[in-house]
Parts: sequence; structure tokens; C-alpha cells
Amino acid sequence: MAELADTTGAYYPVSPARLMDTRSGLGAPKAKIGPGGKVDLQVTGRGGVPTSGVGAVVLNVTIAGPTADSFVTAYPAGEARPDASSVNFAKGWLGSNNVTVKIGSGGKVSVYNRNGYTDVVVDVVGFYAKDNTMVNRNGGQYEWYPPSRVFDTRTEPEGKPAAGTTLEYALEFEDAGQHAHIKSFVLNLTAVAPASSGFLTAWSGAGSRPVSSTVNYGAGVNVPNLAFVQTTPCLATDGWCTPGAPKFKIYTHAAAHVLVDFVGVVDDGYSEYGLRFKPMSPTRIVDSRTNLGISGALGAGAIRSVTPPGGMLTETTEVLAMNLTAVKPTNNTVLTVWQDDPEYPKPSTSNLNPYANQVVSNAVPAVIYPYDAFNVHNHSGSTHVVADVVGTFYALNPPAASALAAKPTKAQVTGSSHR
Repeated sequence: MAELADTTGAYYPVSPARLMDTRSGLGAPKAKIGPGGKVDLQVTGRGGVPTSGVGAVVLNVTIAGPTADSFVTAYPAGEARPDASSVNFAKGWLGSNNVTVKIGSGGKVSVYNRNGYTDVVVDVVGFYAKDNTMVNRNGGQYEWYPPSRVFDTRTEPEGKPAAGTTLEYALEFEDAGQHAHIKSFVLNLTAVAPASSGFLTAWSGAGSRPVSSTVNYGAGVNVPNLAFVQTTPCLATDGWCTPGAPKFKIYTHAAAHVLVDFVGVVDDGYSEYGLRFKPMSPTRIVDSRTNLGISGALGAGAIRSVTPPGGMLTETTEVLAMNLTAVKPTNNTVLTVWQDDPEYPKPSTSNLNPYANQVVSNAVPAVIYPYDAFNVHNHSGSTHVVADVVGTFYALNPPAASALAAKPTKAQVTGSSHR
């Protein structure tokens, strides 16, 4: 793969690596983080992250054994704690969230807990370049696609995957020449109706399964999480997928259905639609409880359009990296986010699957192209919604308007699976 001419804002995946585990004392004291407690976690120089030139990191943050309803906020070390949250959870909750964080002073990020005591586990899965100093590294660009559900074990003849099952999936694109250039998929993975507490682990499939988890779930609880999943090419000897098409694996610890919603790719600069990332300190743009961004709770079937503050956008901004939180819905429900554009109807996908009276969050790459706005849909009951932006994706060299207008035709992908 050719190196990018300019690495600023480029994405670099790493093999999932554990940076912090308060249960064992890795990267932090061996103790739960208490009320108002904060850990300054060293990120650069660990887990495959370089010591310099890093603008932001992509982390999977897991909460275990909290003693109270609370939230954790990850933010740049050395900055004032923002009015934002990264993971929201209830007492006794087990779960995780994909969190992108701007690197702070000393190459650290701060991890703050609001209430009670909780263990926190942090795994790194990638990073974004701060500048053009990432020499001798193959960086990638993010390309958004309209959300689409590509795999759903509830519709597969084999039925619910048993405990210990490894699922293998491949996606084939209209432009077969793209296959060799794809480095990672960006997916929203949901565990549905697990038989017991456990986890999903998604990885390229190359080598042994990593120790880190991607989605952590409790018995009977539907849990989503955004994931950047590295890929490896299908081989002619595989037999079940087209040679060269990018594939990946998902392992489920307990018996559970698995949903895979496809939202984007990271490639090596091949696509003219590739975007770069600009990190920012977490900034709240929606809080329906205070009529910020959205006025009042979303009712059943409601769709609200959100226009982010103009100051965080440029002419080439296409996607917001944000954390979406559902706050105490009256019913079990589903929240779906997509671009506010009449050319794109509401997709049959989900970003959050909250239960009644739950406060829960998930990372969402919210496409705002071309009208600088995104939609939020609530399926059932009513719920308040909060959204915190941690960065933006922008076009480094925007293609012609005619090329961007043709992008919807590129969303067609076909999938194949193997157990």
C-alpha cells in the first residue's frame, strides 16, 4: 500500500491492546474509581500508539461492577473537565462504549467517574495523526456509507450462535478494485438476547482472537457498540467468499444473536471520498432536557433534525464523531441516526437499544452531508436525547460536486457469512 502524501488526520488501526484495568492495577491503581475520582491514563507510547504525532485515540471503554448510577467522561488530560459523558450506566451494569478522545498533555487522557465506585477497563484500537510526521506508516481515510444492516443471525438458518461460536463475515463492493485497499470496517455491532453475561470480540480474523472485548453484555440485554474492525482478504481456499473481498470475525462468549450494521470503511487513500479527522474537546450540542439542539423529549415515531453549531464546521465537514445518549425512555426503544437529506430515507438500523428508564450511550459517526444536519428517530415511548461531539471528519481534497452527488450509488454492498 502506498503511503498518504499528507498524514494529518489519517487513521491508524492497531491490534486491540489493553491500556488500563483497575481490577488488576494495569495503567491505574488497583482500585475502583470513586465518586468524583479521576485517572490520568498514559496512552502514547503504549499498545502500538506512537510517542508523538498523535492527535486522538480510539478506545473501547468498559464499565464493570459500578456501585451506583453514574457516568464516565474521557477527555484530554490537562483540560478542564467538559460537560459531556462518554459512558452512561446504571448500578451493577456491565457494558462498553467506543470512545474517541483528543490526546492531552503528556500524551494522556483523563478518565473521570461521577458517582459511586466502578472498575474501568480501557482498550486501544487505533489513533489519528496530529500532523504530517507519521512517516513509514500506512495511514487510512474514513469513508462514510449510508447505514445498512448487512448481517443478522436472527434471519440465518443456523439460528442463534451458541456460546463460543466464531462468525466469519465478508463484504463485497461494487468496485472490486476497492477490496485490496480497505483496512478496516466501521460497524455498529449489537448483541441481542444473550443467554448469559458475556462479550463479543471482533477482529480481522488473522491470528488468534485478541484478549480485548468489543461488546460487553448482560443476560437478556440488547447491547450495541460502534467498532473499528480491521479486515483481511478472503482466500481462494475459503470457498464461502469471493477471493480478495475483505473479511473479519466475531466471537460470542455466550449464546447470543448478533446484528451487524455497516456505516463506513477506512482505506489507504484509494477512494476519492476519503475523509480526515479533526479532534476536539467534548462539546455538547444536544440536550433535549434543556431544549439544546432538540426541544423536549422525542415521542414514539418522532424524527428530529439537528443542525450543529456553525463554529465547529467548515465547508468540507461531512461527519460528526459524537456520543449519543438516551436518557430514561418510557418504553424499551430504538434510536436511529442518519443524515438529514430527502435522498436518504430512515435506514433499518439502530444506534441505541435502550430499555425503559435506562441511561445509555453509544458512539455514532453522524453524517451531516450535504445539508449540515442529521436526523434522530425514536421508535417507541418517549425519551430525552443528549449528543456530545468529540471531533469532525472533513474532506482533505473534496471531489467535484458531481462526484459527491453520485455517492449514493456506492452504498451497495453484498455480504457472505460462514460459521
